[in-house]
Amino acid sequence: MQNQDHRRGFFKRVKLMAAGAMGAPLALASGVPAQETRSLPSARGSLAKTPNGFVHPHRVLLWENTRKEYRELQESGQLKAAILPTGSIEQHNEHMAMVADVAIATLISQKAALDLYPHVIVAPPSPCGYAPYHMARPGTLTLRKETFLAYILDVMSCLKAHGVRTIMILNGHGGNHHPIQEALPKFRSELGINIDADSYWTGANREYTSQFMRAKQPTSHAGEFETSIYAAAFPERLRPFTMADYDHAHLNYESGFSPEIQEFLRRDGRTFKNGRIDARGENKRDRRRQEEALLARPETGEKILSKAIEFVADRVKQMIAATEAGKSWPVS
Repeated sequence: MQNQDHRRGFFKRVKLMAAGAMGAPLALASGVPAQETRSLPSARGSLAKTPNGFVHPHRVLLWENTRKEYRELQESGQLKAAILPTGSIEQHNEHMAMVADVAIATLISQKAALDLYPHVIVAPPSPCGYAPYHMARPGTLTLRKETFLAYILDVMSCLKAHGVRTIMILNGHGGNHHPIQEALPKFRSELGINIDADSYWTGANREYTSQFMRAKQPTSHAGEFETSIYAAAFPERLRPFTMADYDHAHLNYESGFSPEIQEFLRRDGRTFKNGRIDARGENKRDRRRQEEALLARPETGEKILSKAIEFVADRVKQMIAATEAGKSWPVS
């Protein structure tokens, strides 16, 4: 019972994202109504423990700071780096709220920044990403690659102009990973500062998760992995389901697409034959994810999150050290 109480306490502290004044995308990422953030709680139970004592967890979120607070942090010389979360608003099968990739990446970024407080600020997450291959599932939103990458570059340009010389792009969506990696050399050459990018699951890789996950060949999307994270950190964003309900819905993601949806799918290289997507087993894959989600447990999500937070905090700490030493990142 004591371990369960400790675990609940830890994830009450790390579930720290707040909407603030930036509107619906961040409100979705937080799960907390914006009006609830306008007065700061004074009780220690609402604060987060950092290497420099207890602070309100919003202090590491750029959008929750006033211009005075940011200015004072900048002038103090303590601000060393920023983390820019990226994600996607997309389908996560029948049971997960579509903000998953944004919410998870932002949570991990925030906790890593708190572990390095007061040296790291979290920039507003990119709520939409590159996900044309999910457009057959209604509700998914996607950006063109060039739009997505331009957004990231513009945000980093602003951070640089305001004194940040080290930036970690933390990705939470598989479709964003390769476009960001391909754009990294351009980001570095244009801005001339230390920039790195990775996906949070690099820190909680298959070798690590195989020690405790129950699926023999786990899927990354909406299966045991992501559903367990939701169960640990965002249980209110999970919906109950049964496989009987799933089968009764008679879902089909292999044919019957409108011309508009076909165009989105072609954007990602999908081809069609006689009106049917030329990719084998799309429906089978979707059902497998749904069934695998039944294996999810909060304790699995806690282990994944803890490892990912440690990974991000350690990477940013190394990047700051390189910048402070006048070295380029990655250090050769």
